[in-house]
Amino acid sequence: MPRGMKAWVILAALALRLTAQETGERWRFSGFGTLGLASSSTDLADYARDRSQPRGTSRNLDPRLDSRLGVQGNLTLTDAFSLVGQVVSKYRYDHTFTPDLSWGFLSYAPISGLQARIGRLGWDVFQLADTRNVGYSYLWARPPVDFYGPLMASNLDGVDVAWTSSVGGNRNVRFKLSAGRASEKVPLGDSGLNMDLSGGKLFGAMAEFQGQAINLRATYAQMRTAKNFPSPISDIREGLNAFALLLGDPGLARQAEAMAFKDHLFRYSSLGLSWNEGPLQVEAVAAKLHSDSGMIPGFKSGYLSIGYRKGTVAPYFLASRVVSGQPDSYVGALPELGPEAAALANAVTMTLTRMRSNQTTLALGLRWDFHPKAAFKAQVDRVSALP
Repeated sequence: MPRGMKAWVILAALALRLTAQETGERWRFSGFGTLGLASSSTDLADYARDRSQPRGTSRNLDPRLDSRLGVQGNLTLTDAFSLVGQVVSKYRYDHTFTPDLSWGFLSYAPISGLQARIGRLGWDVFQLADTRNVGYSYLWARPPVDFYGPLMASNLDGVDVAWTSSVGGNRNVRFKLSAGRASEKVPLGDSGLNMDLSGGKLFGAMAEFQGQAINLRATYAQMRTAKNFPSPISDIREGLNAFALLLGDPGLARQAEAMAFKDHLFRYSSLGLSWNEGPLQVEAVAAKLHSDSGMIPGFKSGYLSIGYRKGTVAPYFLASRVVSGQPDSYVGALPELGPEAAALANAVTMTLTRMRSNQTTLALGLRWDFHPKAAFKAQVDRVSALP
């Protein structure tokens, strides 16, 4: 959403869990799906759900924003070993709905409370990490865009180990460590370019307290990137390095290095609380991303959700916000050195400006569970994007 703009986004979505089918005692198949229609009050900007989408919705009713379909298969090998696979079709970076393997892992649970998994996993360091595609599982029409939208990696190829223990009554504590490599591509804003995250090193840790009505969750994650940006960003870096040598200006060389993506470290931490007792459902989460990249700035984000369930109907209010840092932009004497150098300086400034975020969303919605395994949701968002 361009800075200085305000827009209204209206969404209606039908979310369901597909009935599980069991074959004997070893195989189990299940699925989920969401059919969503969204439109915006402006055609000057697209409203996208997260970084994985190359385009968002504008004035016309658009099914791409939230519609998705997933199928899952579970195979029990022994009392301790099982295989799980999940394929999800959704609007992705290459403008298609080509199905992706979101899960594909071997699980080992030698004793009660301990589980290890290896393969393609949901990266369980974000809120809703394993359920963000399952529209039926959360209250809203979609997860808060200001909070989840800036996140880059959603799964990893590697291992995780989780331990859960009771601390009395209906209270449990749960800890998880995960490590592996990224495998995704995500669009770079609305530039038409993609960030290739594949090969990036991932690590995550999570601690959670699960009470009868309250849930507390703290997470930490980090990613060390493995690949650089494609052209034309690579061309901008080459141009800066060339002028740095010509002018003897080390500042331009530092700016070129800052616009690299390879070997940069991103550190993410979050703290979330949810309370669910009787008809009232409250959830509040805050997060911070620290970036050592001069291209992708760090940010702070959070959301507050309040819902009230009355029978099969649940109205709710949602507020979310994200604000990023200001990337350094050094162009030295380039603007005064002629058209070619001035164009390069402008490209540097514009590229860095497009990476910033300063957005607030207020939403009102209604969920109607008209069937034990299906729900209809309607939501209106007021989105404000500032410089």
